[in-house]
Amino acid sequence: MRTPVLDTPGTAPRSAPPRGDGDGAAEPRTTSDRLRLLMVLSLGIGVALRLLQYAVNRSLWLDEALLVSNFLDRSWAGLLEPFHRGQTAPLGFLALVKGMAEVLGRSELVLRLPSLLAGLATLVILPRVARRYTTGRALPFAVSIVALSPFLVYYSSEIKQYAFDALLSLLVLWLAHDLARRPRDGRVAAAFLLTGAVGVWFSQPVVFMLAGAGIVLSIRALRRGDRAALLALIGLGAGWLASFAGAYLVSRHQLEDPAYMQSFWHAGFLPLAPRDAREWAWLPRMMARAFREPMGIMGKDDSLLSKAAAAGAIAAFAAGCAWMWRHRRLRLALLLAPAGAALAASAARAYPFGSEYLSGGRVLVFLIPSLAFVMAEGIAALPRMVRGSGGKAAMVAAAVLALLPAGAYAALSVPHLRAEARTLLEWVNEERRPGDVMYVYYNGQAVFEYYAPRYGWTRANTVAGACARFHPQGYIDDLARLRGRARVWLLFVDGTPVDEFDEKRFMLSFLDHIGKRIDDRVSVGAGVYLYDLSEQNLKPGPFRVQVPPLHTTPALDCRGAWEPLNQLR
Repeated sequence: MRTPVLDTPGTAPRSAPPRGDGDGAAEPRTTSDRLRLLMVLSLGIGVALRLLQYAVNRSLWLDEALLVSNFLDRSWAGLLEPFHRGQTAPLGFLALVKGMAEVLGRSELVLRLPSLLAGLATLVILPRVARRYTTGRALPFAVSIVALSPFLVYYSSEIKQYAFDALLSLLVLWLAHDLARRPRDGRVAAAFLLTGAVGVWFSQPVVFMLAGAGIVLSIRALRRGDRAALLALIGLGAGWLASFAGAYLVSRHQLEDPAYMQSFWHAGFLPLAPRDAREWAWLPRMMARAFREPMGIMGKDDSLLSKAAAAGAIAAFAAGCAWMWRHRRLRLALLLAPAGAALAASAARAYPFGSEYLSGGRVLVFLIPSLAFVMAEGIAALPRMVRGSGGKAAMVAAAVLALLPAGAYAALSVPHLRAEARTLLEWVNEERRPGDVMYVYYNGQAVFEYYAPRYGWTRANTVAGACARFHPQGYIDDLARLRGRARVWLLFVDGTPVDEFDEKRFMLSFLDHIGKRIDDRVSVGAGVYLYDLSEQNLKPGPFRVQVPPLHTTPALDCRGAWEPLNQLR
């Protein structure tokens, strides 16, 4: 009975088939050329999509504006102070964006430039890293899945740190592979130490990549009795841990309201003591969800096609696990151990393993390369598992399903717009008259604060809307104070509804009752309305509207992202 061999990167394991299609035959030249062309095309399209998403220069939207409002106008020392509106981000990322803004200006393009550079750098190193973890036929699939990933395309043009999560994950995988191959190479160890020590200041989940690599390589050193390699790994871990401790303390200090963050991400924490069937099903449900977010769709899509794509991705991943377990066990461990570390952090309620709300999978962007590499091996392994022409047909079908979300996203959603408030404010600036007042819906205040100086809005001519997420009467009382004004602009930026209660429609209905709508304009994710609220426009009788029952959640009641601060000068 043959004992399975833990493979050594850079050398083929004894049980591995020859490099090629896996059945002992060399890869046909025409097939190899087609796969290489697929890889080159995918990288080219990936670059083009990222540049297009960046060049469209979309308006800042809520998530970006919430973070920008916390650091752009602060002193450098202020970056260490608690952040409001439920925000936190790695200090290194914040310092990089702030530094670029001070040198190049505060435009949207400058603020998003670090993310774009990280996204493009990911594509530069992607083939080198994928080649270390995948076989010849799997390599183009691995590169294509990562290069065209909707989440990676989008977050390469967002004032958030997620593009750095993917880039640093690839760097850790690269160095972990090389250290496994050359455990006594001082230069590799030094590069790994530096990457980890610096990386934790730019990415929060990179610590899971480091932990996974350190644990896997340490177990390997113990099994081999390689004391020198083990001591070197302990040294690396100590250096990483010291740097991470500093980064973690800063991040914890940034959190002004930890209870809000716990409530916001509660669905992403692994229940250690399941109480019902839903909690028992949490782990398989969230693992499966990862193949929709972040591995698949970006946005809402419940179509049969998207579900088929997710099912195909799961099947490819399972096939990849099976094949790599037999032939590339060490690589498989290096790819999957970070997910285990993230699940452990989830159980400790220290980091969510995704979430069940839209785009909650962004916290798992760091796992995209690892999952993609395993999926690619599964796709390439199908001709080995299914003999004859059926195997190659299965491979093509699996590849199409794996790349289907990326193709649909590229064709239908890029450039991806979220809330185009800037175009509305430009229009208002053209139509504005002396004495006009701007009322800003609470969910749009962070966005408005960024653009207000550009268009001359100040505290004197702006009314910050009240937040009353579970108390609709509060909106009536708030809007009633505008009565008597002849020209009132109202800016709405779409937000997260409470129990499907449409606050915007409710508020506009009340405004239609107490005044007359003069003009309006709607854009993607935002709308602006001009009302005459003079007394002569008041409709007779009381205002009546149907309000659904609202289930109060105190931790999410006008806290964090819905905290209506007004920082206008």
